[in-house]
Amino acid sequence: MRADYIIIGSGSAGGLIANRLTEDSGISVLLLEAGQKEGHWTIRMPAATRNNFLGGPRNWCFETEPEPHMNNRRIFQPRGKVVGGSSSLNGMVYVRGHARNFDDWEESGATGWGYRDVLPYFRKLETYLPGPDDYRGASGPIRVDRHSGQHPIEQAFIQAVAEAGYPVPADYNGADQEGATVFDANIHKGERSGTAAVISSIRERSNLRVETRAHVTRILIRSGRAIGVEYVQNGQTLEAHCDREVILSAGAAQSPQLLMLSGVGPADHLAEHGIETLLDLPGVGQNLHDHLEVLVKHRCARGLSKNGLLRWHRMAMIGAQWFLTRTGPCATTHSQVGAFLRTGADLDHPNMQYHFWPYYFEGWSPPPDKDGYCFDVGPVRTDSRGWVKLASRDPFAAPRMLLNGLSTERDRREFRECIRITREIAAQKAFDPFRGPETVPGPDVTSDADIDDYVRNNANSAYHLCGTCRMGGDDMAVVTPRLNLRGVDGLRVADASVMPSITNGNTNAPSLMIGEKAADLILKDRTL
Repeated sequence: MRADYIIIGSGSAGGLIANRLTEDSGISVLLLEAGQKEGHWTIRMPAATRNNFLGGPRNWCFETEPEPHMNNRRIFQPRGKVVGGSSSLNGMVYVRGHARNFDDWEESGATGWGYRDVLPYFRKLETYLPGPDDYRGASGPIRVDRHSGQHPIEQAFIQAVAEAGYPVPADYNGADQEGATVFDANIHKGERSGTAAVISSIRERSNLRVETRAHVTRILIRSGRAIGVEYVQNGQTLEAHCDREVILSAGAAQSPQLLMLSGVGPADHLAEHGIETLLDLPGVGQNLHDHLEVLVKHRCARGLSKNGLLRWHRMAMIGAQWFLTRTGPCATTHSQVGAFLRTGADLDHPNMQYHFWPYYFEGWSPPPDKDGYCFDVGPVRTDSRGWVKLASRDPFAAPRMLLNGLSTERDRREFRECIRITREIAAQKAFDPFRGPETVPGPDVTSDADIDDYVRNNANSAYHLCGTCRMGGDDMAVVTPRLNLRGVDGLRVADASVMPSITNGNTNAPSLMIGEKAADLILKDRTL
């Protein structure tokens, strides 16, 4: 099998690259996805996120090594194993990040990735349904809408943040991120609008071939150039070859894993697993980081929160409403409001984020017989760094990973500030009609030591892995600012792994932008 371009992974970046390249009928693309085909209702229904997020055949269900600064807990890491990748599993909260994030990328060596450079690609990838402007797009493949019809407790959250002295931005994905906000979501006509929907819409292009259940086991590199891939499909080991480039878009966990399986990575680590080193590239798998978050929970009087929607007869009714009309509670996400705040006036941009929930949670499941609300909060400028490594040379073995979460004093200090600011917001007048006791972490958890202990034992991932094939110009950079792998021709990496540092908020939108910009770089290089 041959194609001009082989794309490994159909997630946020890979899917958009496939879309843009095949707009030219003279370019052939082979898109390889280890998971199954798109289209299942649990992916299309926005409210059914947890059906795949917690496990099942569409989820790799990774976990970290025991985290030394988090009470040696293993942290669950769901990753999409289906067309659309993790964009088919996520909560659809659409956050570009703060402009300063991208200027920081450029200052760190990612030339051409400052905010002025990436804004045109954010606009290009989206159709902003409330209407385009200087910041928002008009005709992109991803439909983005602003939530409407917020629950009274959600309205109270936004009002309480304002009462605490913080702003309410007109568009947090536009000119100013800071403040309490109703979230954007990539939902259109009651269904998830992710790369799975994009790929479904272009499957009939004659120059695109999509192969599912095609697990890439190795990138074929000859004389310093990527010439194709080896993959396993239906129990057969197959090869595909490319005339132009291999584009690796397998995500922050599996892109470095596949490079190392192919002989590209830290030579000493490859030797441990009996893999011949084709290129000693020590940065592969390093710089792993993520957002961590904790819940601050409050009870409220019966019937005031949305927990009642979880009663079986209510679920049956709203489920039927979605199947029949694509409307109702199942046509939207569970996380509709949040905030981006600064913990101190000395900071020049927000360093904490909220997802506010009009539910009372116990574990993953809001109990239908208890009412309350939860502040899901954590720092967004993660300072701690971890790694991704091979478990073995078996390409079907899950990669090892360590977030090394809470390993720095800055991260621990910012979590303390997050908890204290949350309590300040919860005490505002806007919550008076709903006010109930703080049950978690509880009113007795007030000292630095007690808060640290609570966070260490309860913080979890926000599932925003990034950074493991970071771009830059130094010796630890894995790809150049044009996303070419350093030291190998004909091979690019384009996904969240190339981020030098994490963005302020959910990382799906920046990953989409990376795909959109990567496609432009590929097409420009093609004409040279």
